[in-house]
Amino acid sequence: MAKAVTGARISSTLLLMGFLCACQTTPHGETLEPVDRRGHRDIEAASELMTTQSQLYSAEPFFQLVEKYSNDNGDIDYDAWKAAPQDLAALDSQVAMLAAISPDNAPKQFPDKSAQRSYWINTYNTLVLHGVLEYWPLESVRDVQISFISRIVPRKGFFYDRKVIVGGRETNLYRLEKEVLRNQKDPRLHFAFNCASSSCPILRPWEWTDEQLDQAGRDFVNTPANVRMEGHTIYLSSIFKWYRKDFPDAILPYLQQFAEPTLQAQLQTAMNDAYRINHVTYDWSVNDADR
Repeated sequence: MAKAVTGARISSTLLLMGFLCACQTTPHGETLEPVDRRGHRDIEAASELMTTQSQLYSAEPFFQLVEKYSNDNGDIDYDAWKAAPQDLAALDSQVAMLAAISPDNAPKQFPDKSAQRSYWINTYNTLVLHGVLEYWPLESVRDVQISFISRIVPRKGFFYDRKVIVGGRETNLYRLEKEVLRNQKDPRLHFAFNCASSSCPILRPWEWTDEQLDQAGRDFVNTPANVRMEGHTIYLSSIFKWYRKDFPDAILPYLQQFAEPTLQAQLQTAMNDAYRINHVTYDWSVNDADR
């Protein structure tokens, strides 16, 4: 009897697992690594056509779209973009090009580290934008649910479960970001990556030269929501906590190089007097211009 009951429990468990898998928001989902192929067939077909035509990479279409739909704060008018089929198609074409071309499979198009860096930053930002528009309207990227686990773990659906194709290789946004940071070894990239959220660095249509990365660092560090002193405490963006291994161990001297004179002096005081460092709560609300 015990064996029969145990067998029934196992069978029930297997049925429940099967039911949960069937309840994924995509029919192609897997239990741990579900694949969200929303729009992938069209993008894969377009990328194959581009490969056969040996298309050259250009970020210019992405730049033009961002300039058209962003305000001075880098927030995006997603409603207007979603209502413009021709611009949605233009973004799809850009994503298809990224699916076909990367520095890994077309190295001659990216002859130096600067060109490669520009590609990777703008590719990440393009794919984030594309994902938000796929799921729009959206309050936060944390709300995207693909796997069953993503219904419990915020951000997993958007950054882990949702698959993207870059240079003919399938990956996800989390893995893509990690690989770029590991290969580039430049903490300033954290001032360039945009995750479509209010606490993220500003979305910019830039080539990401050294000068532009420095400017992005100055803009981010001198924004009080990201770095500020209150009493005997320094408050920093959670980016400096989550990615602490990417930054120097002595974070305050690093931030000083981007800080304006007043903040620079405050950081020096904080170092001299060993002020406490706290990290502020991240605002994951989507960077919507209409908010």
